[in-house]
Amino acid sequence: MLELLLEGVAVLLQPEPLLYLGLGVVVGFAVGVLPGFESGNAAALALPLSMGLAPESALIFMASIYVSSQFAGAVPAILLNVPGTPGAAATAMDGYPMTQQGRAGEAIGIARMSSAVGGMIGCAMVIAVIGPLATLALRFQSPEVFLVTMIGLTVIGTVVGDAPRKGILAALLGLLIASMAASPQTAEPRLTFGFLELYDEIPFIPVIIGLFAFTEMFLLAGRRSIIDPATDVGALRSLGGVGILRDALIGMKRSLKHPLVMVRSSLIGLGIGIIPGMGVTISNFVAWGDAKRRSREPDRFGKGAEEGIIASESCDNAVTSATMVPTLTLGIPGGGTAAIMLAALYLHGIQPGPRLMQTHGPEAYAVLLAMFVASLLILPVGTLLAAPMAQVIRVPPRFLVPAVLTIAVIGSYAMRTSMFDVGLALVFGVLGVAMRLAGYPVIPLVLGLILGPIIERNFLRSLALEHGNPLVFFRSGTSLVLWALLALIVLLTVRRSRSLGRNSGHSA
Repeated sequence: MLELLLEGVAVLLQPEPLLYLGLGVVVGFAVGVLPGFESGNAAALALPLSMGLAPESALIFMASIYVSSQFAGAVPAILLNVPGTPGAAATAMDGYPMTQQGRAGEAIGIARMSSAVGGMIGCAMVIAVIGPLATLALRFQSPEVFLVTMIGLTVIGTVVGDAPRKGILAALLGLLIASMAASPQTAEPRLTFGFLELYDEIPFIPVIIGLFAFTEMFLLAGRRSIIDPATDVGALRSLGGVGILRDALIGMKRSLKHPLVMVRSSLIGLGIGIIPGMGVTISNFVAWGDAKRRSREPDRFGKGAEEGIIASESCDNAVTSATMVPTLTLGIPGGGTAAIMLAALYLHGIQPGPRLMQTHGPEAYAVLLAMFVASLLILPVGTLLAAPMAQVIRVPPRFLVPAVLTIAVIGSYAMRTSMFDVGLALVFGVLGVAMRLAGYPVIPLVLGLILGPIIERNFLRSLALEHGNPLVFFRSGTSLVLWALLALIVLLTVRRSRSLGRNSGHSA
């Protein structure tokens, strides 16, 4: 594994990958500061842009955008109490009170240092364990891969959003859409409605662009402002010049006075992030709560406690690294943005899963090393660009929407130079709006779409091994453990759904 790691270093240190690493950090930050534009939106817009690049440059570009956009969500959370990403909600609890106290620059500095340290700890740990985990995953045969994929899809469907049943239905819809292709057994077209463009399989890029970029722009088009007009933007006007740089440096130094909070929160993010679908929102609040519980002055939390920002931001970027573990070793996305990273791997001819380290080990390590370097670049880029990039929040939607939609249309068209793909993105944009308005999460649908072919392929391959005998899924001890885990997840989902139903009934 050390040899593969050194080869990964050599891949990363080439001029082109380094150029796109730096560019990805800047692009990710520019998009990530926009409220509602999660790292998934940034990755979805970047996916078609990566098509003309060499695989290693494209994946490094995407990975650096992932890291940068994830932590950029803290900027509007601190300045405006408007989290740029769901995970930044925990950061806003102490970051915005610091802004109200006139310490916005310090809060940004604390967030930058904490994000950088958390990201580097997470990446270092992932680099250390991904080789052994991939070796362990090699023991999985088709039945085990089928079951693991089903577990991942079920977990993500149930934990994303507030209604587990809606998450499961969205995942099932994704599986149904994934079946819109020729049957792998008979080559008969299924649900193609006579469109030859769907005969191979439904293309990922237009679907992802539609569900993320088109949906977000359609919802934003009817508004006069990206943020609530009642939001006080005075903090944006006060930022700039040498003052914010000085205050940010002070904040960085102050964050280093709490190393245990950084390390503990990073490990919490790493542990939770490895579990597919858990995501940064859950882990950030767990880390924030842990820091408050261990603090000698817990009453300060929620009122501008530095440790609150440190806990949330350290955990945030550690989760980003952790989501790549199941994505790379099992082919199961660790979260929504990781699902787009998975699509990028497939797009560039790299098959994720247990054999990834054997077939594309240097590229895998190069991606993880790029995430480490991107976390380090958070310090200068985040400090220098926080104030000017935050002004993007004030851009009226009438200018922002056409610009983003133009990029989205070009990205949808570029891969196959087909207007059909543009229409497909439009259809999924409308579907995304309908799902958002009805309270259905989009992420399970995307994962169902990506994992559907994997589930079908391993299901059919497993049956072929035993000449159609379904007992093949119960032969090994590993399979039995996975069945038990799947049953437990379903049971917990049913209980959670009933609990939510009772609570909504009482509130009514």
